[in-house]
Amino acid sequence: MSKKLTSQKYLGQFPDHMHPHIVDIADVLEDGNCGFRAVASLLGYTEEGWSIVRRELDEELRNNNNLYEKLFRQDLQVVRDSLVATRWFTIPAMGYLVANRYNVVLVTLGKPSKTFFPMMTSYSSSARFFCIGFVNGNHWVPVNMSKGFPLPEVTADWKKFCSHEAKSWMSNLNGRLQYWNLLNPPVKPLSGVMSVE
Repeated sequence: MSKKLTSQKYLGQFPDHMHPHIVDIADVLEDGNCGFRAVASLLGYTEEGWSIVRRELDEELRNNNNLYEKLFRQDLQVVRDSLVATRWFTIPAMGYLVANRYNVVLVTLGKPSKTFFPMMTSYSSSARFFCIGFVNGNHWVPVNMSKGFPLPEVTADWKKFCSHEAKSWMSNLNGRLQYWNLLNPPVKPLSGVMSVE
Protein backbone atom coordinates (compact mmCIF):
# COMPACT_ATOMS: atom_id res chain seq x y z
CA MET A 1 0.00 0.00 0.00
CA SER A 2 1.39 3.44 -0.84
CA LYS A 3 2.06 5.74 2.05
CA LYS A 4 3.04 9.38 2.37
CA LEU A 5 6.54 9.98 3.53
CA THR A 6 6.95 12.16 6.54
CA SER A 7 10.73 12.15 6.19
CA GLN A 8 12.74 13.76 3.44
CA LYS A 9 13.80 10.30 2.23
CA TYR A 10 13.68 11.06 -1.51
CA LEU A 11 13.52 14.85 -1.65
CA GLY A 12 17.27 15.30 -2.18
CA GLN A 13 17.10 13.23 -5.38
CA PHE A 14 14.93 15.81 -7.14
CA PRO A 15 16.07 19.16 -8.57
CA ASP A 16 16.53 21.71 -5.79
CA HIS A 17 14.35 24.30 -7.48
CA MET A 18 11.41 21.85 -7.31
CA HIS A 19 11.54 21.28 -3.55
CA PRO A 20 9.19 24.19 -2.69
CA HIS A 21 6.63 22.76 -5.15
CA ILE A 22 6.58 19.22 -3.72
CA VAL A 23 3.61 18.70 -1.41
CA ASP A 24 4.44 15.11 -0.50
CA ILE A 25 6.09 12.00 -1.82
CA ALA A 26 4.46 8.62 -1.45
CA ASP A 27 6.25 5.31 -1.61
CA VAL A 28 5.15 2.17 -3.41
CA LEU A 29 6.33 -1.41 -3.26
CA GLU A 30 9.70 -1.99 -4.93
CA ASP A 31 8.94 -5.11 -6.96
CA GLY A 32 9.70 -4.21 -10.58
CA ASN A 33 6.19 -2.82 -11.05
CA CYS A 34 6.81 0.41 -9.11
CA GLY A 35 6.30 2.73 -12.10
CA PHE A 36 2.96 1.12 -12.85
CA ARG A 37 2.14 1.23 -9.11
CA ALA A 38 2.97 4.96 -8.96
CA VAL A 39 0.66 5.70 -11.89
CA ALA A 40 -2.08 3.47 -10.45
CA SER A 41 -1.85 5.38 -7.16
CA LEU A 42 -2.18 8.74 -8.94
CA LEU A 43 -5.17 7.44 -10.90
CA GLY A 44 -6.88 6.53 -7.62
CA TYR A 45 -6.70 2.76 -8.20
CA THR A 46 -4.35 2.36 -5.22
CA GLU A 47 -0.98 0.92 -6.08
CA GLU A 48 -2.51 -2.57 -6.26
CA GLY A 49 -4.08 -1.49 -9.56
CA TRP A 50 -0.67 -1.72 -11.25
CA SER A 51 -1.78 -4.66 -13.43
CA ILE A 52 -4.78 -2.63 -14.64
CA VAL A 53 -2.40 0.17 -15.67
CA ARG A 54 -0.20 -2.31 -17.57
CA ARG A 55 -3.26 -3.69 -19.37
CA GLU A 56 -4.62 -0.22 -20.20
CA LEU A 57 -1.26 0.93 -21.55
CA ASP A 58 -1.08 -2.21 -23.70
CA GLU A 59 -4.56 -1.35 -25.05
CA GLU A 60 -3.35 2.20 -25.77
CA LEU A 61 -0.39 0.84 -27.71
CA ARG A 62 -2.61 -1.49 -29.77
CA ASN A 63 -5.38 1.06 -30.38
CA ASN A 64 -2.98 3.72 -31.68
CA ASN A 65 -0.47 1.44 -33.35
CA ASN A 66 0.20 3.84 -36.28
CA LEU A 67 1.37 6.62 -33.96
CA TYR A 68 3.53 4.30 -31.89
CA GLU A 69 5.11 2.63 -34.95
CA LYS A 70 6.41 6.08 -35.96
CA LEU A 71 7.33 7.11 -32.42
CA PHE A 72 9.08 3.95 -31.22
CA ARG A 73 10.30 2.69 -34.63
CA GLN A 74 12.50 -0.37 -34.13
CA ASP A 75 11.80 -0.38 -30.37
CA LEU A 76 8.05 -0.95 -30.77
CA GLN A 77 8.30 -4.67 -29.96
CA VAL A 78 10.47 -3.96 -26.91
CA VAL A 79 7.82 -1.52 -25.61
CA ARG A 80 5.05 -4.02 -26.34
CA ASP A 81 6.96 -6.79 -24.55
CA SER A 82 7.53 -4.57 -21.51
CA LEU A 83 3.77 -4.26 -21.03
CA VAL A 84 2.97 -7.96 -21.09
CA ALA A 85 6.00 -9.27 -19.24
CA THR A 86 7.45 -8.41 -15.89
CA ARG A 87 9.57 -5.55 -17.13
CA TRP A 88 10.30 -2.13 -15.71
CA PHE A 89 8.46 1.12 -16.40
CA THR A 90 10.79 2.90 -18.83
CA ILE A 91 10.90 6.51 -19.90
CA PRO A 92 10.30 7.94 -22.44
CA ALA A 93 8.11 5.11 -23.83
CA MET A 94 5.78 4.77 -20.85
CA GLY A 95 5.57 8.56 -20.52
CA TYR A 96 3.94 8.86 -23.94
CA LEU A 97 1.58 5.95 -23.25
CA VAL A 98 0.44 7.30 -19.86
CA ALA A 99 -0.14 10.84 -21.16
CA ASN A 100 -2.14 9.58 -24.14
CA ARG A 101 -4.14 6.83 -22.43
CA TYR A 102 -5.28 8.93 -19.47
CA ASN A 103 -5.17 12.34 -21.21
CA VAL A 104 -2.94 13.71 -18.45
CA VAL A 105 0.24 15.73 -18.34
CA LEU A 106 2.87 13.37 -16.95
CA VAL A 107 5.97 14.90 -15.39
CA THR A 108 8.96 12.80 -14.46
CA LEU A 109 11.40 14.16 -11.90
CA GLY A 110 14.92 12.81 -11.86
CA LYS A 111 17.82 12.80 -14.26
CA PRO A 112 16.58 13.94 -16.67
CA SER A 113 13.23 15.50 -15.78
CA LYS A 114 10.68 15.55 -18.63
CA THR A 115 7.11 16.58 -19.42
CA PHE A 116 4.81 14.38 -21.50
CA PHE A 117 1.72 16.05 -22.94
CA PRO A 118 -1.04 14.04 -24.64
CA MET A 119 -0.17 13.69 -28.35
CA MET A 120 -3.61 13.45 -29.95
CA THR A 121 -5.91 15.79 -28.01
CA SER A 122 -6.06 19.54 -27.61
CA TYR A 123 -5.30 21.40 -24.40
CA SER A 124 -7.88 21.30 -21.63
CA SER A 125 -7.82 23.71 -18.69
CA SER A 126 -9.22 20.89 -16.53
CA ALA A 127 -6.34 18.53 -17.35
CA ARG A 128 -4.80 16.53 -14.53
CA PHE A 129 -1.08 16.72 -13.85
CA PHE A 130 0.66 13.56 -12.64
CA CYS A 131 4.20 13.59 -11.33
CA ILE A 132 6.39 10.58 -10.67
CA GLY A 133 9.95 10.68 -9.42
CA PHE A 134 12.84 8.36 -10.24
CA VAL A 135 14.86 7.62 -7.11
CA ASN A 136 17.77 5.41 -6.07
CA GLY A 137 18.50 4.66 -9.74
CA ASN A 138 15.79 1.98 -9.87
CA HIS A 139 12.51 3.07 -8.25
CA TRP A 140 9.50 5.22 -9.25
CA VAL A 141 7.40 7.04 -6.64
CA PRO A 142 4.27 9.21 -6.96
CA VAL A 143 4.95 12.87 -6.15
CA ASN A 144 2.14 15.28 -5.29
CA MET A 145 2.90 18.78 -6.51
CA SER A 146 1.53 22.22 -5.73
CA LYS A 147 -0.76 23.86 -8.28
CA GLY A 148 1.07 25.61 -11.12
CA PHE A 149 4.44 23.91 -10.53
CA PRO A 150 7.15 24.45 -13.19
CA LEU A 151 7.24 21.96 -16.07
CA PRO A 152 10.52 20.51 -17.38
CA GLU A 153 11.20 20.37 -21.10
CA VAL A 154 9.11 18.34 -23.52
CA THR A 155 10.80 15.60 -25.54
CA ALA A 156 11.85 16.27 -29.12
CA ASP A 157 9.80 13.28 -30.30
CA TRP A 158 6.63 14.74 -28.77
CA LYS A 159 7.21 17.88 -30.84
CA LYS A 160 7.88 15.80 -33.93
CA PHE A 161 4.96 13.34 -33.73
CA CYS A 162 2.13 15.13 -31.89
CA SER A 163 -1.03 16.09 -33.77
CA HIS A 164 -1.74 19.67 -34.81
CA GLU A 165 -4.41 19.90 -32.07
CA ALA A 166 -1.97 18.69 -29.42
CA LYS A 167 0.39 21.60 -30.05
CA SER A 168 -2.08 23.66 -28.00
CA TRP A 169 -0.72 21.95 -24.85
CA MET A 170 2.64 23.58 -25.42
CA SER A 171 1.28 27.01 -26.24
CA ASN A 172 -1.11 27.05 -23.26
CA LEU A 173 1.49 25.78 -20.78
CA ASN A 174 4.50 27.62 -22.19
CA GLY A 175 4.68 29.90 -19.13
CA ARG A 176 5.18 26.90 -16.87
CA LEU A 177 7.86 25.51 -19.19
CA GLN A 178 9.62 28.88 -19.13
CA TYR A 179 9.27 28.99 -15.33
CA TRP A 180 11.34 25.76 -15.15
CA ASN A 181 14.05 27.32 -17.33
CA LEU A 182 14.06 30.49 -15.23
CA LEU A 183 14.61 28.43 -12.06
CA ASN A 184 17.00 25.99 -13.72
CA PRO A 185 18.91 27.77 -16.49
CA PRO A 186 20.85 25.51 -18.85
CA VAL A 187 24.55 25.33 -18.06
CA LYS A 188 26.60 26.70 -20.92
CA PRO A 189 29.96 25.02 -21.46
CA LEU A 190 33.01 27.17 -21.15
CA SER A 191 34.60 28.03 -24.45
CA GLY A 192 38.25 28.53 -25.18
CA VAL A 193 41.27 27.17 -23.40
CA MET A 194 41.87 27.72 -19.74
CA SER A 195 45.14 27.10 -18.00
CA VAL A 196 45.55 26.84 -14.28
CA GLU A 197 48.91 27.33 -12.67
